[in-house]
Amino acid sequence: MEDNDINVYEFELFKACPNIVHGIFTRMNKILVAPFDSLKIGIDSKIGRKPLVLLNQVHGDTIKVLKKYDTELTENFDLRKETSTADGVITNIKDVALVIRVADCQSVMMYDPVKKVIANIHSGWRGSVKNIIGNCLDKMILEFGCQPEDIIAGISPSLGPCCSEFINYKDEIPKRLWKYKIEDKNYFNFWEMSSDQLMDKGVKKEHIENMEICTKCHTDLFYSFRGEKTAGRFACVISMC
Repeated sequence: MEDNDINVYEFELFKACPNIVHGIFTRMNKILVAPFDSLKIGIDSKIGRKPLVLLNQVHGDTIKVLKKYDTELTENFDLRKETSTADGVITNIKDVALVIRVADCQSVMMYDPVKKVIANIHSGWRGSVKNIIGNCLDKMILEFGCQPEDIIAGISPSLGPCCSEFINYKDEIPKRLWKYKIEDKNYFNFWEMSSDQLMDKGVKKEHIENMEICTKCHTDLFYSFRGEKTAGRFACVISMC
């Protein structure tokens, strides 16, 4: 969709949820790593002036959990600042925007409409190897009592199997994941890998939506580190009303 010159992509599955506001903001919003001025403008136009939850993303598998009435949240955690080193965040708090910034990596958004819990994950190839998706689902189950069969998930534009070349894959990617290698090529299908990691934890196939847009193939719309070696990032945001 396009709104007030802010180009935003949306998941059909989440659009059907009346209390979910989300968006994949394109490079036309001129969102950079820092400062976040244009990011704030874009989000204000889309979801209103909600506090942003921003992470120091390090390609790990740590998940930040934010709960209603947590002492840490009410006394110490400033939603306006980038205070947590993590690559995913889960919350049952309404009216906050969970932000993941990417340029080839995936943002994997999740929503449990039963327990009213949302999550947003930064999953590059390192995150895929560490199964950050499975780790996030485990925390949703443990911390909030979520049932995987209730969860809806969306996979953002990211590096597609057409461009995900790993010349040194034997040193970088465990053998158990070589089944995602494209036959006769050093390319991997991380879209399929993420879908499988979701389903391995019990998420229904029909509850998973993959935009299947390769960032390297579409640098007119999205930043791509592989394609441009740029510091630019586009933002993937989800919030619950």
